[in-house]
Amino acid sequence: MAEIFWAESSENSYREMSATAHNLLCAVIADKLGIPANEINILKDERGKPYIDGHIDMFISLSHSKGVVMCAFSDKDIGVDVEMCVKRRKSVESRVFTDFEISLLENSDDEDKAFFTLWTLKESYLKAIGTGFSDNAKNIEFLSLKNPIESNNRNYSFTVGERDNFVFAVCEKK
Repeated sequence: MAEIFWAESSENSYREMSATAHNLLCAVIADKLGIPANEINILKDERGKPYIDGHIDMFISLSHSKGVVMCAFSDKDIGVDVEMCVKRRKSVESRVFTDFEISLLENSDDEDKAFFTLWTLKESYLKAIGTGFSDNAKNIEFLSLKNPIESNNRNYSFTVGERDNFVFAVCEKK
């Protein structure tokens, strides 16, 4: 079962936010494993997916956006994404979303929030399978934007949430 952790940071640069997310994850893992945080070694596989050296039974994912960091770990493949809700990016919709997903977005009460809900769902899935956006984001199609999330992939479960002006999604292998 996935465990999700959230922290706020005054840092906003990509590098600083990545370091904050890394430190949060190391602290959480150290607590779970009962070892000092400085003994946690997070590496990346050939596709860039992070993993904990020496702990192949523990899966991790990190995300950050505009002063917020999230990390998750599980005993199964997992992906998380968090995004601040701002104006939707219409220029990327046709490359990332299916026609059905675009209709979901256009028929929602809040198109900006719907955009970032779909975006975080896509990215959490692509992180869970370890490809990121190098894989075709249209290979997964979401049929709903509210929990319980339905998709065309029955091998993964999805949860979305919001906090303040942020939307987040968690994807975990069943």
